Amino acid sequence: MAQFRRLKETRANLTVIEVHGELTHGEFIRFLESNRNVKERSLKAIFDLRSANLSSLSKRHIKEALADFRKYADPELRAALVFSNPADYSIGKLISKTVSKHGYLSEIRGFYNLYLAKAWLLYRQPVYQPLTANRLVAF
Repeated sequence: MAQFRRLKETRANLTVIEVHGELTHGEFIRFLESNRNVKERSLKAIFDLRSANLSSLSKRHIKEALADFRKYADPELRAALVFSNPADYSIGKLISKTVSKHGYLSEIRGFYNLYLAKAWLLYRQPVYQPLTANRLVAF
Protein backbone atom coordinates (compact mmCIF):
# COMPACT_ATOMS: atom_id res chain seq x y z
CA MET A 1 0.00 0.00 0.00
CA ALA A 2 1.32 3.41 -0.97
CA GLN A 3 1.73 6.36 1.34
CA PHE A 4 1.16 9.89 0.07
CA ARG A 5 2.66 13.08 1.42
CA ARG A 6 1.50 16.49 0.19
CA LEU A 7 3.89 19.44 0.47
CA LYS A 8 2.86 22.97 -0.46
CA GLU A 9 5.33 25.64 -1.57
CA THR A 10 3.10 28.68 -1.27
CA ARG A 11 5.46 31.29 -2.71
CA ALA A 12 6.00 29.20 -5.85
CA ASN A 13 2.31 28.17 -6.10
CA LEU A 14 3.59 24.59 -6.29
CA THR A 15 2.44 21.36 -4.68
CA VAL A 16 4.72 18.33 -4.38
CA ILE A 17 3.06 14.97 -3.85
CA GLU A 18 5.49 12.29 -2.72
CA VAL A 19 4.43 8.67 -3.18
CA HIS A 20 6.16 5.89 -1.22
CA GLY A 21 5.59 2.14 -1.47
CA GLU A 22 3.66 -0.06 -3.85
CA LEU A 23 1.01 1.85 -5.73
CA THR A 24 -1.96 -0.39 -6.42
CA HIS A 25 -4.96 0.04 -8.66
CA GLY A 26 -7.28 2.78 -7.42
CA GLU A 27 -5.01 4.21 -4.71
CA PHE A 28 -4.08 7.31 -6.65
CA ILE A 29 -7.72 8.12 -7.42
CA ARG A 30 -8.62 7.63 -3.73
CA PHE A 31 -5.82 10.07 -2.85
CA LEU A 32 -7.17 12.65 -5.32
CA GLU A 33 -10.66 12.17 -3.88
CA SER A 34 -9.40 12.77 -0.34
CA ASN A 35 -7.68 15.99 -1.47
CA ARG A 36 -10.50 17.26 -3.63
CA ASN A 37 -11.57 20.02 -1.25
CA VAL A 38 -8.15 21.44 -0.44
CA LYS A 39 -8.56 25.19 0.04
CA GLU A 40 -5.27 26.36 -1.43
CA ARG A 41 -5.17 25.20 -5.01
CA SER A 42 -1.87 25.15 -6.90
CA LEU A 43 -1.48 25.64 -10.62
CA LYS A 44 1.72 23.54 -10.65
CA ALA A 45 2.20 20.05 -9.24
CA ILE A 46 5.02 17.55 -9.00
CA PHE A 47 4.14 13.91 -8.47
CA ASP A 48 7.34 12.43 -7.05
CA LEU A 49 7.11 8.72 -7.80
CA ARG A 50 10.82 7.90 -7.29
CA SER A 51 10.08 5.94 -4.09
CA ALA A 52 6.96 4.29 -5.49
CA ASN A 53 6.70 0.85 -7.02
CA LEU A 54 4.44 0.91 -10.07
CA SER A 55 5.12 -2.66 -11.19
CA SER A 56 1.74 -3.99 -10.04
CA LEU A 57 -0.12 -1.63 -12.39
CA SER A 58 -1.17 -3.06 -15.73
CA LYS A 59 -1.96 -1.01 -18.82
CA ARG A 60 -5.66 -1.76 -18.25
CA HIS A 61 -5.45 -0.47 -14.63
CA ILE A 62 -3.77 2.72 -15.79
CA LYS A 63 -6.39 3.36 -18.47
CA GLU A 64 -9.21 2.76 -15.95
CA ALA A 65 -7.57 5.16 -13.48
CA LEU A 66 -7.18 7.79 -16.19
CA ALA A 67 -10.87 7.43 -17.07
CA ASP A 68 -11.64 8.14 -13.38
CA PHE A 69 -9.15 11.02 -13.45
CA ARG A 70 -11.52 12.93 -15.72
CA LYS A 71 -13.46 14.05 -12.60
CA TYR A 72 -10.34 15.76 -11.25
CA ALA A 73 -9.24 17.33 -14.52
CA ASP A 74 -7.97 20.89 -14.30
CA PRO A 75 -7.08 22.46 -17.66
CA GLU A 76 -5.08 25.19 -15.88
CA LEU A 77 -2.81 22.78 -13.97
CA ARG A 78 0.70 21.93 -15.16
CA ALA A 79 2.15 18.71 -13.77
CA ALA A 80 5.50 16.96 -13.70
CA LEU A 81 5.91 13.26 -12.99
CA VAL A 82 9.27 12.17 -11.54
CA PHE A 83 10.41 8.56 -11.88
CA SER A 84 13.46 6.58 -10.81
CA ASN A 85 13.71 3.91 -13.52
CA PRO A 86 12.95 3.33 -17.21
CA ALA A 87 10.05 0.91 -16.57
CA ASP A 88 8.17 3.46 -14.44
CA TYR A 89 9.10 6.23 -16.89
CA SER A 90 7.41 4.26 -19.70
CA ILE A 91 4.26 4.06 -17.55
CA GLY A 92 4.56 7.82 -17.15
CA LYS A 93 4.73 8.25 -20.91
CA LEU A 94 1.44 6.36 -21.25
CA ILE A 95 -0.11 8.56 -18.55
CA SER A 96 1.24 11.78 -20.13
CA LYS A 97 0.05 10.79 -23.59
CA THR A 98 -3.48 9.99 -22.41
CA VAL A 99 -3.80 13.07 -20.19
CA SER A 100 -2.54 15.35 -22.98
CA LYS A 101 -4.79 13.71 -25.59
CA HIS A 102 -7.93 14.34 -23.52
CA GLY A 103 -6.88 17.79 -22.24
CA TYR A 104 -7.20 16.89 -18.55
CA LEU A 105 -4.28 19.21 -17.70
CA SER A 106 -2.62 22.18 -19.35
CA GLU A 107 0.70 20.31 -19.64
CA ILE A 108 2.25 17.16 -18.23
CA ARG A 109 5.79 15.89 -18.60
CA GLY A 110 7.93 13.09 -17.16
CA PHE A 111 11.37 13.47 -15.58
CA TYR A 112 14.04 11.43 -13.82
CA ASN A 113 15.29 14.43 -11.84
CA LEU A 114 13.16 16.32 -9.29
CA TYR A 115 15.14 19.54 -9.69
CA LEU A 116 14.70 19.57 -13.48
CA ALA A 117 10.97 18.95 -13.02
CA LYS A 118 10.73 21.85 -10.58
CA ALA A 119 12.73 24.15 -12.87
CA TRP A 120 10.47 23.26 -15.81
CA LEU A 121 7.34 24.08 -13.79
CA LEU A 122 8.65 27.30 -12.26
CA TYR A 123 10.44 28.91 -15.19
CA ARG A 124 8.74 27.71 -18.36
CA GLN A 125 5.95 29.83 -19.77
CA PRO A 126 2.51 28.20 -19.89
CA VAL A 127 1.20 26.88 -23.20
CA TYR A 128 -1.68 29.34 -23.26
CA GLN A 129 -0.96 33.02 -22.80
CA PRO A 130 -3.72 35.57 -23.32
CA LEU A 131 -3.10 38.23 -25.93
CA THR A 132 -2.52 41.72 -24.60
CA ALA A 133 -2.52 45.06 -26.38
CA ASN A 134 1.27 45.37 -26.12
CA ARG A 135 2.23 41.81 -26.91
CA LEU A 136 1.48 39.25 -29.58
CA VAL A 137 1.87 35.63 -28.64
CA ALA A 138 3.18 33.08 -31.12
CA PHE A 139 2.29 29.45 -30.61
